[in-house]
Amino acid sequence: MASPGPYYVPPPRRHSVVGPLILIVVGGLFLLRNLGYTIPLFQHYVRYWPLLLVLIGLVRLAEFFAARSTRRPVPCMGGGTVFLLVILIASGAALSAAFHGRHDINWGSVRDNVDVDDDLLHLFGNEYTFDGELTQAIPTGGMVRVNCERGNVTVNSWDQPQVKVVYHKRIFAGSQSEADSTNRSTVPRIQAQGSTVEVQGNTEGAGSKGVASDIELYVPLKANLELTAKRGDISLTQQNGDVKVSSQGGDVTLDQVTGNATVTTRKGSLHVSNLFGNLAADGRLDDLALDTISGSVFITADIFGDTRLSKLQKGVTIRTSRTELQFARLDGDLTMDSGDLQGDGLLGPISLTTKNKDVNLQNLKGDVHIADDRGDINLESNSASTLGNLDLTTHHGDVHLRLPAKANFQYQITTRHGDISSEFESVRSSSHTGASNASGTIGKGGVKIVVTSDTGDIEISKADGSVVAPPAPPAVPAPAVKPPKLPKPEKPGKPKKVGDVEVM
Repeated sequence: MASPGPYYVPPPRRHSVVGPLILIVVGGLFLLRNLGYTIPLFQHYVRYWPLLLVLIGLVRLAEFFAARSTRRPVPCMGGGTVFLLVILIASGAALSAAFHGRHDINWGSVRDNVDVDDDLLHLFGNEYTFDGELTQAIPTGGMVRVNCERGNVTVNSWDQPQVKVVYHKRIFAGSQSEADSTNRSTVPRIQAQGSTVEVQGNTEGAGSKGVASDIELYVPLKANLELTAKRGDISLTQQNGDVKVSSQGGDVTLDQVTGNATVTTRKGSLHVSNLFGNLAADGRLDDLALDTISGSVFITADIFGDTRLSKLQKGVTIRTSRTELQFARLDGDLTMDSGDLQGDGLLGPISLTTKNKDVNLQNLKGDVHIADDRGDINLESNSASTLGNLDLTTHHGDVHLRLPAKANFQYQITTRHGDISSEFESVRSSSHTGASNASGTIGKGGVKIVVTSDTGDIEISKADGSVVAPPAPPAVPAPAVKPPKLPKPEKPGKPKKVGDVEVM
């Protein structure tokens, strides 16, 4: 029986270079943009994307003829490459349709509901800039109202009895003539009505066009302000009147304001510093930063980023969908994010209700009430005279208290699944079926401490609040007193004769 011949194994089939080539080209273009080169990528893409299909077809033809000349299989296109081509074709067709119908697009609705940046607006024309200046007299103690649909608003104070508007406008159009026509229809407006001066950004004066106008205002120091911006940041520095701000998409920054401030936001961060009045804010915030505020603070907003508070002199209330915090004063700092709350120097009464957040508070003064759905609680008080009542509850978390060594208090501590430990010798717990309880009095009693945890350990330790003076440096020994130098005795000289008598 003849032995079978060797099996024929076809050579492995290679993959096409189309996918890597597309990634190299696209990645190179974006790299040039990041390096500072001005390349209107989206504008070129919406016009010339079919050229990519032509180049891909040429590459595939070259691969086909190269494979046939070497009698090898034609390289195949992988699933990732096919998917990338589908994305390119779908996005190119959609953007081309939008480009050809750009005059029918309601840009006001797009700007209000979609985060459209200038690079995307380049899809529908080149950028043209126009600058201008307007002025209007205003009576003493008047009101200034500003409304800007798209663009940043910056407010400065000066000592002139008038309002000056300096604007820098950007228009996206297909030609210079189209931009000039749009500019004439979108010049900002300023007019007086009694004691009120109104400023309109007028970016929608030409209809649905790509227009953005940054406005810089100079207003009298004591004027009251109402600022409204749909798409853009609002910044105000040094004002003695009341300020009311409404922002739908942009950051709000207030500094050195003597009057009261009211802020309504839909998206963006709020930064307020050196406010000598009350602050009220509501809406939705990315970040919240408050520093040195003399009046009361009332915040009712969902905060999706970080919260930073410092030196707040009166009552503070912050309400979000997950946290409600109230306290009388903040002499130090407080930070809060999605999982942690840390504070130093809070003055009570302090009330906190939160979910899924670890709480760390130091240098507490006054009463404290905390209800934490899931998280650890760590509190520290260094002064027995300022220690207040503590009412702490956490369903899933540990509790650690650092109290003054000479504190006097009554305590009632319960954990259903955990242990109780204390550096105060009189605190003794009893356990039964996994639960631990402790109650009693330390010293003369006084304030009440109630701690409850469903699942977690409870620990009480001593904090020494006394300040120990550093040891005095060793005394420097006084220099030894040297005895005074005595004059050297004179050597006896030869006797002198005075007359017939010898004198020594």
